[in-house]
Amino acid sequence: MKKVFFAVAIVAVLAVGCKNNAGTAAPATAGPETTEAGVAAASSAVVYVNMDSLLNGYKMYADLKAAYEVKAKKAQTTLEAAGKGLENALADYQNKVEKGLVTRAQAAELEQSPTTRQQNLIQQRDKLLGELGEEEQVMLNRIHYSIVDFLDEFNKDHRYGMIISTSSAGPVLNADPSLDITAVVLEGLNKQYVPEKPAK
Repeated sequence: MKKVFFAVAIVAVLAVGCKNNAGTAAPATAGPETTEAGVAAASSAVVYVNMDSLLNGYKMYADLKAAYEVKAKKAQTTLEAAGKGLENALADYQNKVEKGLVTRAQAAELEQSPTTRQQNLIQQRDKLLGELGEEEQVMLNRIHYSIVDFLDEFNKDHRYGMIISTSSAGPVLNADPSLDITAVVLEGLNKQYVPEKPAK
């Protein structure tokens, strides 16, 4: 029986729209890059967040991952116990038939029990895996939106024209380290994160 493994993959571009920087003075002679109000065009600075580093240090991610792994382990234990019970039932059935300890009618009846249990086990497995899949997706969504919402507030003054995400397997192969704002974002995320109280 296959074990349930935890796998997380967040592949997203966290983009914050470009808007004008209020408070940037216009040059004396307005050029094509200024608005009619004399406000300079939006910042074209593009910075990035390394998602691998961010998730490794994000307390919310660690807490949600730990809670998910507890549920996954419980599901795995439940399925393994049910599988072991089914194996024992099959062995008991075969032993009684081979030793001639049951009539044909009793053997047919005994044969139905493991078959029914096997079908129930498959349904139970599918149900648990489906629930775990939903749990994982909800977890990923919560993490994603917590980061996006934080960046909306973080960049509300539009100091950056765009904030993108990258990872070790991401599309960004090389970038100026001075454009990496992961540490600043991680610090802000952890400051605002409030762990959930365990249910009583």
